[in-house]
Amino acid sequence: MSATALRAARRMRADQGFTMLITLGVLIITGFLLLATFTTVLHDTTESRHSVVQQQAYYAALAGVQEYEYKLQSNANYWEGCETLSHNEEASAERYEVSLLPAAGKSMTNCATNPFETVVESTGSEANTFRVLSTGCAGEAGITTCPSESELKTHHHTLAVRTLVATFKVTGFLNYLFFSQYEDVDPTINKTSATNCAKYYEENGVKRSSECTTLLFVAEDSVKGPMHTDDAAEVSCSKELSFGRKGQQPADKVEINGGTWPSCGSGSEPTYYTESKSYAKGSELIPPESDESLGAYVESANKFEGPVKIYMNGSNNQLGIYSYINGVWTGKVVSWPANGLLYVQNSSKETCKPETFSITENDTPTTAELERVKPCGWVYVEGTYSKSLTIAGQNVIVTGNTYPTSVSTLGNAPTGTATLGLIATEFVRVYHPCAGGTNQSGYMTEPFIYAAILSTSHSFTVDNYTCGAPLKKLTVYGAIAQKFRGPVGTGNGAGTNYSGYLKEYKYDSRLAAEEPPYFLSPLKTGWQISRLTATAGG
Repeated sequence: MSATALRAARRMRADQGFTMLITLGVLIITGFLLLATFTTVLHDTTESRHSVVQQQAYYAALAGVQEYEYKLQSNANYWEGCETLSHNEEASAERYEVSLLPAAGKSMTNCATNPFETVVESTGSEANTFRVLSTGCAGEAGITTCPSESELKTHHHTLAVRTLVATFKVTGFLNYLFFSQYEDVDPTINKTSATNCAKYYEENGVKRSSECTTLLFVAEDSVKGPMHTDDAAEVSCSKELSFGRKGQQPADKVEINGGTWPSCGSGSEPTYYTESKSYAKGSELIPPESDESLGAYVESANKFEGPVKIYMNGSNNQLGIYSYINGVWTGKVVSWPANGLLYVQNSSKETCKPETFSITENDTPTTAELERVKPCGWVYVEGTYSKSLTIAGQNVIVTGNTYPTSVSTLGNAPTGTATLGLIATEFVRVYHPCAGGTNQSGYMTEPFIYAAILSTSHSFTVDNYTCGAPLKKLTVYGAIAQKFRGPVGTGNGAGTNYSGYLKEYKYDSRLAAEEPPYFLSPLKTGWQISRLTATAGG
């Protein structure tokens, strides 16, 4: 080999060594790039998986809130049981747990014995609400309990937990001490046209017919609690007339949708103990046409055809129930209804004619009177209660003091959770037998009624309120809701009554959260979620 060829061969061998170094370098760099790419893809896949699991945990928590809301819609007092809800979805490896939260400054220790004071907020802007905590977790099959935050750290990206707090608030007639759809006297009482008088004071610029009698709010009619009317209210131009409770926190709501009349001069307007120092306009709350829907919920043993007398005995949780059969009162003592509902309906064999009686004339349960109304679902009620109860009928007549056993002195505030509902399609009435201008045997001088009262088509009123010597105060400690505003007596509007009773209406604040069983509400609103929030980090 020539010297030239030898030098060329040496250069080629040198180039091959250099090429090998370059190849090895490229392979190493490519390896690092592949490793980085794999690591990035693996991280993104893990993050994507964790994001999906977090979403699953959130929707599990939301499902828990919805389940609790469903329970409340089925039974408005479900929360009283202080129960914890939980549910596992094995296929999707999800779980939720829902529990009540205590009110501010309270502990869940006494929830089973006193749920109202334990979980329902009593002050501030959250008054009459309660909260539940819903915890959702997802990511591992067979989850038996959602881990705490410290426990969650050991699961890394395999398990996610989300928490939601739902605040529940009830909206309905029981948010108010006084509710009326119309502020004029019931056409049945005044013998006026239902077509003309079942109207607001002014609709589309047209005033209600002058034949309809509007009841005036005088100083003695001060509403000491939250109030709502869909109509306009006729008021006395006096600071002594007040609406709402002085010093109440949060301030009571006073909603007068049609405004007040007449126009009072400056300084002579009624006093409003509200946040704005005046009335406001609220949503229209229309009562159901009747209470007949309750017939679908009552147990067959607690459904009757009237007339019926009911004597409540809260000391032993028994009821004395007597039916008017063949001219004789026949009955027995029975246990308290398991679901807290008792319903008295019209006869299934004879036709009830409501026009066979008049509230402003002699109305005693004589044989002649009972024979006239025996096809009608009338229920007479009095006595004490220590468990919640709703009594519904075509007419409900209170014949004696009606109050919870928690009240030792009549007039004092009730405690505990026992509430009473009195619901009538026609009238909820206070028994007042009177004839020839004289109060008859059996009348009450100063009755006390602790109850949530609802007349879906007529009024809460007093029998024969225009008859007899004047009586003392009629005290209702609860709530009154009625289609038409009902009279309970007559007077001069200056504190003197000529017949019937003066009013003393007090709001039972428990009713804003503690409904009697199956109590009706406008559009059956019941408990609703007023706020839904995620907890910190949840």
